[in-house]
Amino acid sequence: MSFLQPILLIGLPLALLPIIIHLINQHRHRTVKWAAMMFLLDAKKMTKGMARLRQILILTMRVLAVLALFFAASRPLAGGWLALTGGGADTVLILLDRSASMEQQNLVSGKSKRVSALEKIAELIETTGSNAEIILIDSATLTPTPVANAESLADLPQTAPTATASDIPALLQRGIDYLVVDESGRTDIWLVSDLRQNDWNTGSGQWRTIRANLSAKESARLFLLNYPDTEVRNLSLSVAEVERRKTPEGYQLVMDLKVRRNASAAETEETVRVEFTVNGTRTVVDVALSGEETLRLGHTIPLGEANMGGTRGWGRVDLPADDNLVDNTAYFVFDDEAVKKTIIVSADPTSADAIRAAAASALDPSDKYESYIIEPSRTAEIPWEETALLFWQAPLPEEGSTEAALLQQHAESGRALVLLPPDEPSGESFLGFKWREYLGKGEELLKVGWWRTESGLLANTQNGNPLPVSDLNVFQARASEGEIQPLLKLESGDVVIGKLISETQGPIYIWATLPRSNFSTLASDGIAFFVMIHRALDEGIDAVSPAHTKDTNSAALAGTPSAAPLDEMAIGDSLTTPGLLPAAFEYTTTDQSRRLLALNRPTSEDVLRIVDTEGIAPLLEGVEFRQIRDEVENESSLASEIWRLFLVTMALALLFEAALCLPPPLEEKSENPLGESSS
Repeated sequence: MSFLQPILLIGLPLALLPIIIHLINQHRHRTVKWAAMMFLLDAKKMTKGMARLRQILILTMRVLAVLALFFAASRPLAGGWLALTGGGADTVLILLDRSASMEQQNLVSGKSKRVSALEKIAELIETTGSNAEIILIDSATLTPTPVANAESLADLPQTAPTATASDIPALLQRGIDYLVVDESGRTDIWLVSDLRQNDWNTGSGQWRTIRANLSAKESARLFLLNYPDTEVRNLSLSVAEVERRKTPEGYQLVMDLKVRRNASAAETEETVRVEFTVNGTRTVVDVALSGEETLRLGHTIPLGEANMGGTRGWGRVDLPADDNLVDNTAYFVFDDEAVKKTIIVSADPTSADAIRAAAASALDPSDKYESYIIEPSRTAEIPWEETALLFWQAPLPEEGSTEAALLQQHAESGRALVLLPPDEPSGESFLGFKWREYLGKGEELLKVGWWRTESGLLANTQNGNPLPVSDLNVFQARASEGEIQPLLKLESGDVVIGKLISETQGPIYIWATLPRSNFSTLASDGIAFFVMIHRALDEGIDAVSPAHTKDTNSAALAGTPSAAPLDEMAIGDSLTTPGLLPAAFEYTTTDQSRRLLALNRPTSEDVLRIVDTEGIAPLLEGVEFRQIRDEVENESSLASEIWRLFLVTMALALLFEAALCLPPPLEEKSENPLGESSS
């Protein structure tokens, strides 16, 4: 607890005055024995216990009243439902969620969740007069930043708006790591978040480590400042599958447009004006919205001479302004289509031929597909810069080797990688992943138990129909270890298809079985096998295309020092780190070729599901923490004066003391049978 007038607390010892006065009164008169009082004293012993208890209660109430008076005069402060009553801290560690969803604004005040949280924490620090060291770690950069004073919090580049996603487990772990390295003393950790389920990643294995580390850190107190309310009338926009096509009338752009809105607004139909800008030329289209999600597949925009001849360029799609400006804009770029090249590193001709045939089969006759098989001993021949999808059916390379570095660089550049089980594992690990023994002998059927239908390689089709994964038979699968997001599991719980959880730009998939008759029916059933390969290929093609798209993040522009923005109207300000907001860029590669890049917020930020209080409790089981639910429009402070509480306590203590001091009621006289009164 903090006090605005702590000097008055020096008067607290005066609370002992009622006890001192009582003791003095006990010795004011000398005791003289009087024989006539003997019988009265003996009678009084019968009620001595109750009388003593009554005196103790009276003294207690008097002491409590004096204490409450001094506390009230010292103007005590408390924050977060009296959560700050544990004393001052040496360090205040602010863990700030800077995701796109934190930019939801209150249209009256113009403040976002992010701004409101920063202002309230700054006010809390200033009001309590804390001299603690202030450290900020934001979700976009995960870099500790010392803050000179609380007033400057909202003006720092590290607190500016972004269109990124957050990884709350990684943010918490980064804060814990800082405390360990810095050897901070007593620390208040303030985690600011809007509780988006995708950001909290409740299935992450990091939570086990976080619980253990926070439980061991007895000098740290964790406060969760939550802003879970979702936008009521907010619309969000995203574009996908942008293609440039040549028609008899000239070039045209074809894209899929998706507009999402809150469930509370989904019952009404409305029309929204969507603005398209292509190389500076603007057009407006009215889009009718129905339900929570509206898809406009194959939207066409003609390209003319005004748009650089329709050969290459950039564009943006905008919604009208609403509660959140960050999710109203999506960028795209277009150029000549890249060859969809797949390389299979394998010494198993049966599996490799099945993969090559599926990867070389064109979904669209206008696209160019190439697929090649390379022996594991000839990996030096892999055209890394041109390969969109790489299958690796060979022992994992030794850590620190050239092959390991090239594989990691392949994934970090945004290209897709699929790891297939080798005949004999090397015992090496790759980014924390390692192959183990085989499950099954090739004779007994391993039943499929579950697969992910909402996202990933086995997600349902656009019309909602599931892939025929239930028809898949698995006879052999190699077990593995590592941090893997399951996409398909057996009834035993073992992962057959999964995605390695890593910090690489490109996806790394794990296929624990092979397209061979003694392993599975992947190749013979065909549909799920074909779809998985082409979905992985589509994920990797962006990285090798002359025009490609990435999610906004702190490393989005890594390796592109010459990147120049193409749109002067891009959202943001000069303080924001490049790569954290939607934009379109042009840059030059090492071979002097010009490439186009579009940055957009991750589509996961459009998912409105939140983690409720019951969902947070198991994540932080064994950790002492307090939650404070706040709203942008709530102007109340996190730290408030509670002197009224002490005045009420003093008044109640005095009333109770007065009641105890009242004399007992007189006993009523009763009449005897002879009519004489007796007492």
